Amino acid sequence: MKTSIWTKFVATIVALTLVMSAVVPTFAKTSGKCDGDCDQCPSLVIPGIFQSEVFLYDENGEIAVNADGQPYTGPFYMESTEEIIKIALVRLLVPLLMALGFQRDYFDLLANQAGEAVGDILMKNIKCDENGKVIKDIRATKYNGSVATLSEHDRNHILDAVPLQKYIDIAGADHLYFFSYYSLGNMIDTVEELYDYIQMIKEQTGHDKVNIVPISQGGSLANLLLQMYKDKGRDISEDINRIIYVVPAKNGSSIVGEILEYGLLDDDEALYSYMIPRLMGNTSSSYLINLLIRLFPKDVLNSLLDGAFDGLINNGLKYSTLIWGLCPQENYPGAAEKYLSDENTKEIRRQTDIFYEAQCNADRNILDAIDSGVEVFDICGYNYSLYAIVDCWDDVSADGVIQLESTSMGAYACGVDVELPEGYVTEDPNCTNPDHNHIDPHNLVDARAGLLPDHTFYFYNQNHERTGSNDVVMKLAVALLTDENFTDVYSYPDKFPQFNTARDTDDIIRDVENMKAKDLSDLDPAVAAELEAAIAKVDAVIENTVVDTDALEEAKDDFYHARAKAEGTEYNPDEVDKTEETLTKFTKLASDLAYKFFGPRGWFDSK
Repeated sequence: MKTSIWTKFVATIVALTLVMSAVVPTFAKTSGKCDGDCDQCPSLVIPGIFQSEVFLYDENGEIAVNADGQPYTGPFYMESTEEIIKIALVRLLVPLLMALGFQRDYFDLLANQAGEAVGDILMKNIKCDENGKVIKDIRATKYNGSVATLSEHDRNHILDAVPLQKYIDIAGADHLYFFSYYSLGNMIDTVEELYDYIQMIKEQTGHDKVNIVPISQGGSLANLLLQMYKDKGRDISEDINRIIYVVPAKNGSSIVGEILEYGLLDDDEALYSYMIPRLMGNTSSSYLINLLIRLFPKDVLNSLLDGAFDGLINNGLKYSTLIWGLCPQENYPGAAEKYLSDENTKEIRRQTDIFYEAQCNADRNILDAIDSGVEVFDICGYNYSLYAIVDCWDDVSADGVIQLESTSMGAYACGVDVELPEGYVTEDPNCTNPDHNHIDPHNLVDARAGLLPDHTFYFYNQNHERTGSNDVVMKLAVALLTDENFTDVYSYPDKFPQFNTARDTDDIIRDVENMKAKDLSDLDPAVAAELEAAIAKVDAVIENTVVDTDALEEAKDDFYHARAKAEGTEYNPDEVDKTEETLTKFTKLASDLAYKFFGPRGWFDSK
């Protein structure tokens, strides 16, 4: 599932992260080609945070545009950069100057003004009201038919977000559906719409059952969906054939939970040393920020950060019940007491309590669904630290955004690169078959502790946001959706082992396909032969779904060298931006020295 750097930032900060539609639409009837008479069940993707196309509409019912005539972009649909700077200066300049003058009486004023400014800037267009309904006219693009009925733009958006072309090749575009929703909206409304959408698919295709694919935030929607079936007195197996969870937020994200309950990372070393570089990819600008934040006294900086996050939550996010769906159940009581305990949030609390109950019942509801005939599978990543913005970031194995306990439905791990202790024994294993080995090859994860040991697949070192760029994950999901003989992790161990490895093949697959489409008849025969051999080598490596990282890198290197020769250029994979490299080394050294000699404090703080 591809995301932009903006999405990564937002998902990490507010989620993260480390959800809408207040009215259930009337769906148009569009018949599928098979009328239920085929051996492929239609499949519905329930995407993750910000994977749906969503627009802000103006008072005339038109998509709102900025001064340049371009639609406002999510997730915040903000004003221009100039307007943001203007608001920030007007609101923060005076209290900031007062606080910089070391007058502690102004720290609270600065924190309050920072919170209000963040609320005004970021939440202005996306706030929900006290009933959890979006105030402005924000709409997700709705797809009232299968992918086969959509425009080229819509098809491209869906397949870019979730690369399932191979599913279309097998089952047909008329069997693939995409449930679009606003990720900061209302949980109950969204899941009621999802329930109706499933009925629409059955009507359109003539099939009596549907596969669902909850991805990331979609996993939290699935919690309430399963509970909703019970509350309606319906057996979920009446509608659902298979559930294929993909990196699901089944128990939320610890990033969201920790921020809501405790706030940001309470670690001075992290703040002044590694938090910002790890979030920004260890760039020169990230280390420069490390140096610049020392211009503020530590108390001032903490007031700014605490005020900004409180403003983000109090001025908007706490009214988004879909954001509360990303709060782990262990954090919810404390977080709800902190933010949802006054009269203004009474209705929000009522709704989030409904989801919390569904979240607490999730394991039981999944097992009951299985008992009724629904087949359930899970795909997750592990051994990748959470983003370093909450205290638990380095204590748990995760995929960067969601902790393994959530995405794996309870598997046990001690942390990133921390092996299970000698003599380790699983407590209350969910698989007791002595012939089943559910310990990963690196001795890092015990899948027996997970809810579905025989139906959960793990990808070592998999980053959450690059899951869709791992072609093996997508091939695995397609196989589970289309092959009824694929029943557990033992069905095809030579092709889809329970424990596999991350790989990112987006670029190489695209580049190889582009080269295949070119006319190579004018090339020197030897050069053409070398290129064809390199392409064949890449194809062979990609075809192998048991990830061999070294083989992939070797095949990529051969291909890019052969392509460069065919194009009369040179391939220099080790060539880097010397200016950026030098700046990064310099700013990192300066940041490290500042921490060594000044410690976790501002330039002008006393020791």
